Amino acid sequence: MKKDRMISIIIPFYNVGNYVKETIKSLESQIYREFEVIFVNDASTDKSLEIVKNNLKNVTFDYKIIDMQKNTGPSAARNKGLSEAKGKYIFFLDSDDILSKDMMEKVMCKFLYDDPDLVFFKFKRIDENGRIIQNYNEIFDDVEKIKKSRDIIKKYIDLGIFLFTGNVVYKKELLKDIYFNENNIYCYYVEDQEFIIRVLLKSTKVGYINLDLIGYVQREGSIMNSQFNLKRFNKVRVFNDFYEQYSEIDIELGRLFLKRRNKEILWITRSYIKSVSDQKNIHISRSIKENILTIETRSYLKWKYLREMEAKHKIQIFLLKYFPYLYVRISKII
Repeated sequence: MKKDRMISIIIPFYNVGNYVKETIKSLESQIYREFEVIFVNDASTDKSLEIVKNNLKNVTFDYKIIDMQKNTGPSAARNKGLSEAKGKYIFFLDSDDILSKDMMEKVMCKFLYDDPDLVFFKFKRIDENGRIIQNYNEIFDDVEKIKKSRDIIKKYIDLGIFLFTGNVVYKKELLKDIYFNENNIYCYYVEDQEFIIRVLLKSTKVGYINLDLIGYVQREGSIMNSQFNLKRFNKVRVFNDFYEQYSEIDIELGRLFLKRRNKEILWITRSYIKSVSDQKNIHISRSIKENILTIETRSYLKWKYLREMEAKHKIQIFLLKYFPYLYVRISKII
């Protein structure tokens, strides 16, 4: 196997034995064969490890299995896999996602012809039965002409493009000194976004493939589909950290991080209201005051930080901050 053309695929898994079979089948179906797969068992408590081993018995690709001594979360598992990777290119894959058979072939061609720092591609969200929940064709419409990382990161921060670990492949050298943040508790739930932003900020040239090359599985029980919890507010803190870091050294990016931070406050609050919509409005508004409109949040919502926002978002923030009961009533209607 040629290491200068090898892709290292890192797959952390924890109690997903029922789903990993299809992922392994999609790896075995790949047209391009210059890859290794590093499975990282994050101390599963079910039969996931046994199921993974059974489904690997007849595969023809190179693989290894790493056993973590204790459950440390996907960030630590990915970092462990990265430290063991031998390939020139790195791909982080979730243990239940499905690749198209030409995914790695298309990605490698892009690397060889254009020599970008990273390559990303379209994806579709699918359920556990493979049914399409959503595709993002309209989001990626004007991306093909973009070559500079800065333009991509501006679109990403402003939600003009969706990236997650499974639709980006990186040059390994780009990830030197960049790891998933496993020590910062504020990165829980948003470790993917925080990692991708840091990588984009370091890169200079990107490659894009205008094809759906992966099915991003949204299943019951996954972190993304889990019942609402206030740890989602970590998104706000992550974007605030980037804002504070860039507000003076890069005004344009600083403004975008600030705008995204404040939008996240609204979206997370709306998500919370939706999750408890069966409760009385007075109880919901009281909970928002206690758990969301903290001193920290109120400091984010000062008028001087809202100047870049659209009028409708300014109005929503005003209602949330000063009239949470009214905000709850309106949010339930629209």
